[in-house]
Formats: sequence, structure tokens, C-alpha cells
Amino acid sequence: MTIHQFYQPPLHWQQFEEFAVQLLAEVYDVPTAQPYGRPGQAQHGVDVYGRSRKHGLIAMQCKRLSGLDASNQPLPGGPISRKFFFDEAKAIEAFPHAISIWILVTTVRRDTRVQGYAEEVNERWGKKGIDRTATVWSWDDCVSHLNSYPELRKRYYRDVIQVNSVGDLDQMVLETISMAFNRTAFELPLHIETPNEFLQALQDTQRALRTGALLDRKSGHVIRKAIGGWRQIHDPEWRSALGKIDRNLRTLRTRLEHGLKDGTIRRTNNYLDFTTLRQLQDLEELRERCVRDLTDVLINARLPAI
Repeated sequence: MTIHQFYQPPLHWQQFEEFAVQLLAEVYDVPTAQPYGRPGQAQHGVDVYGRSRKHGLIAMQCKRLSGLDASNQPLPGGPISRKFFFDEAKAIEAFPHAISIWILVTTVRRDTRVQGYAEEVNERWGKKGIDRTATVWSWDDCVSHLNSYPELRKRYYRDVIQVNSVGDLDQMVLETISMAFNRTAFELPLHIETPNEFLQALQDTQRALRTGALLDRKSGHVIRKAIGGWRQIHDPEWRSALGKIDRNLRTLRTRLEHGLKDGTIRRTNNYLDFTTLRQLQDLEELRERCVRDLTDVLINARLPAI
């Protein structure tokens, strides 16, 4: 029995398009696979294309969706509407060369509705006598191809597949947590922090601690995904220390939220304004304790300190 690994989609559309080029090259043995045109040019529903000796000209339309569900996964098919699919299928009819296979490759999860759109298009083309097949590669299909083609997997997900021991897993989690702490929310004095951004930074850092998922601050996309959070750390001392950091972050966040509600911490010109010096010092010390404790763990794990 073979256990397959799940991989997160590329963060940017340019990376996704580059990935699609290599996907076409590997799956259909198309060494000439390449992007078609550039943004601003008429592309006729084609982002990537190449000629297969067996199937003829194959074209791809890449659709990297930014919508995420509550679990931070690409939305399951909703953003690909029937109108979008049919409009893109219509566009390729103006492509200057005969296409035998047209693939919509997307970061959304597999969805029967979208697969149904492809079948509708194929029926229409068949009635018109067009010898062409439309198909959909969801992100689930992309993951299957990644697990089937080692070179493709090595090229784009080298860090994920270089996990050979529990020590490697611990290191991946610790590196992700370290990246989460490497932000201004743990560097600037509290009295010059912006309330909303500071609370969001605490929430994102806790998420990285607990789940191993590090989000991009602006887009909300996962930019790094370790295998689990601090509870999955195998070293018991590190796991205990990280659990303490998690609790201290929760306390810091709770005290800040309560202070903003009861007025002991105020928003003044979009900065945090503390009514007592003691309150400021206590929260500063709690934050610094989190950083110190994580630094100790990182040093023990022979990783760079934050």
C-alpha cells in the first residue's frame, strides 16, 4: 500500500502557470510544453500548450482561485461557474491551431458540477463535429500527478518530501513557528502597536503554533504548511515548552481584548494607549517571555534564534 502526500497549491498565479507547464510536460510527455503569449495579448482561453506525439496539440487554461473555505482550503467548485467554463471553451475556438485536448487546470477541489460542465461542452462539440475533448484537472488531480511523477514532486515540493524521520518533522514545525514569530508584533513596543493588526498577528501566530499553517498577512493564503502544530512535536521537552508559549499567547490576547473592552486599554490615534504603566509592563513581559521560551527551543533544536 502506498501512502500519498497532500500538497498545498502554489501561492501565486505565475507559480501555478509554471507548475502547469511542467505538469503537461510530465503527464503527456510533451517536452515542448510552454506558456502561450503573455498578459495583455489575446490568448483565446489558452495559458499553456504543447504538442504530444500521441494526442496532438494540447492546451491548458489555468485557474488559480483565491477563495478559501473555513479550513483554508480552495473553495470546492463554486467559483467556477457554468458561464465561466462555457465562455472559456468558446474562446478556444478562435485559437489559430487545431486543439485536440483542452484542460481546465484549477486549484479548486474536485466537484461533480464542474465535471458536468466539461461533459456538456464535449456533447456540444460532438454535435458540431469538432474533434476535441474538454476535461478538468482539479487540485485533487494535480496532487495525484505529483504523487505519480517523482521529478515533478522534487522540483516543486522538495522541502515536503525530504522528511525522513521524526526529527525532520519536528524541525519543519519549529521552522514554521519561528517564521510566525518573525514579525513586528513581537518586536515593536506595545504602546506603538496598531490594535487590530496586533490582535490579528497574535491570532495568526497561535494558528501556526496549533496547526502548523502559516498564513500570508495580506492575502490570508497558506504560505507554509508543516505537518501539525506543537502537539505533534515528538521531543517532550520542546512540546511542553511550546504548549506553555501557546497558553501565554492566549493569555496575552485575552488580557488585551478585555482591556480594550473595559477601557483600561484605549485606542488613541489607532495606537494602544495603556492607562497604567503596570499593565503595559505585564503585557510586555508576557510577550517577551514567549519569544525567550521559543528562542530556547530553537537553540536546543540547533535552529536559528528569532
